[in-house]
Amino acid sequence: MTGITDKGVVQLITRANSLKHLNIGGTFITDESLSAIAHSCPHLKSIVLWSCRHVTESGLFVLVNKCRKLGSINVWGTRVPLDCFIGLLTIRPALQIKPQGLPLN
Repeated sequence: MTGITDKGVVQLITRANSLKHLNIGGTFITDESLSAIAHSCPHLKSIVLWSCRHVTESGLFVLVNKCRKLGSINVWGTRVPLDCFIGLLTIRPALQIKPQGLPLN
């Protein structure tokens, strides 16, 4: 699965709008995939993005703003600055950002 691209994610997501849990960790996806997920998966509860090094804070903000049921996000190994996670918690205070123990305070 590590070879999946934005094009593959977009094709998958447009057909899976009832998706609740998604693991696309370790892939080379970008914010294009996060935007497609945000617009097509209103029931998403958890997403794993570990080591998705091409994901930016902009993509994460779109995802958290659009996926109102999102309760858990795994961002281990991403290149997103720490203050982005504080911003995400401002939008959704109950959001669990993994790995546990990120120094957010």
